[in-house]
Amino acid sequence: MILDLIILGVAGYFFYTKLWNPVHSKITGFRAEISASWSGICNQIRIRQAAGARILDLAKAVAPQDPFVQDFAQPLAEQTLNLDDVQLTASREEPFMKLLKSSLLLQEAFPVLATDARWTAAQQAVSQANERLDLLRNQYNGAVAAYNKLFETFPANVICSACRVQPAPLFEALPAITKEDVA
Repeated sequence: MILDLIILGVAGYFFYTKLWNPVHSKITGFRAEISASWSGICNQIRIRQAAGARILDLAKAVAPQDPFVQDFAQPLAEQTLNLDDVQLTASREEPFMKLLKSSLLLQEAFPVLATDARWTAAQQAVSQANERLDLLRNQYNGAVAAYNKLFETFPANVICSACRVQPAPLFEALPAITKEDVA
């Protein structure tokens, strides 16, 4: 009886120190990195949305009847409705990037916008936010790839399934629109 308890204690200690604790530490570390990256992505999307709102306001002042102005308002509002869903947020990137391309076309159609410091500042803010988004997306996707790799290796796959831990989704988005894309 005593020997059985000792064997059970040694087996439990081995399981905890050699299997459970290292896997749990990796999962916790990856989740923290994923969460920090996602928080950064959300902040940059909000910054980009604020700059997009400034672009829309300036475009309304110059060309209120332009189709760009009509088409820009809804995707701009949808950009930050729910940033908790990675796949939904990524799906909103394409319409937003197309609208940014339209804003560059609008700038060519109305040269007064190119000379407006507020327009230029808003365009630069969008550009900087897109650059940061690219970096954060790479950081996020790298952490997600490493995290999801745990689900393929033993003993992590057993522990993850026992704890009902789910893989994380990647943040797939389009590259930023540049002036060369407009031509």
